[in-house]
Amino acid sequence: MPDIGQAPGELAALQAFVNTLDIEQGTDRLATAAAFDEWLLTAGLVDPSASRSAQADLARAVELREALRAVLATHVTHRVDRVVSRPSRAARSADPVTRLAAVAATAQAGIQVDAAGRVVLTPAESGSRGGLTRLLLIAADATTRGTWARLKVCSADDCQWAFYDRSPGRTGCWCSMQICGSRAKSRAYRSRAAG
Repeated sequence: MPDIGQAPGELAALQAFVNTLDIEQGTDRLATAAAFDEWLLTAGLVDPSASRSAQADLARAVELREALRAVLATHVTHRVDRVVSRPSRAARSADPVTRLAAVAATAQAGIQVDAAGRVVLTPAESGSRGGLTRLLLIAADATTRGTWARLKVCSADDCQWAFYDRSPGRTGCWCSMQICGSRAKSRAYRSRAAG
């Protein structure tokens, strides 16, 4: 089993949401409100009859995405070779928890009982606001299940790709050891050699 990769279950949707911005490639799948609507529909977070998102909805989505990225950056707590790097750009921004709490405070959820008699939390709104609330509910469920801390963003400032750390010690810090990890180790080696 690989040490890093795809998050399990519904957490994969949250991982994909954070990865709608590809920093390395310079692409953003949420560049427009229409693109945001398409992403929500494809991710199964809204139904096809959902109303179209306004620019304010897109701004809220981007703020949630970046707040999540900042929190996921705090999940990286260990570096190979016992070198603790400087915090990533996301972690250096405003307090990640405060940012996420501000976005989450606008979410509205309700309690429902499904056909099997299970009590479940569901978004109280439809459309994009409901889709974003669903992502927050997925994060809450992952916290309860103990999988939330395993979702991280790559420590490489020029990457920050969300990945799921499957390593036994939960020490993964790069999305790919072959790419970002190798680059970081090469930079650390050059730095030590120069010193």
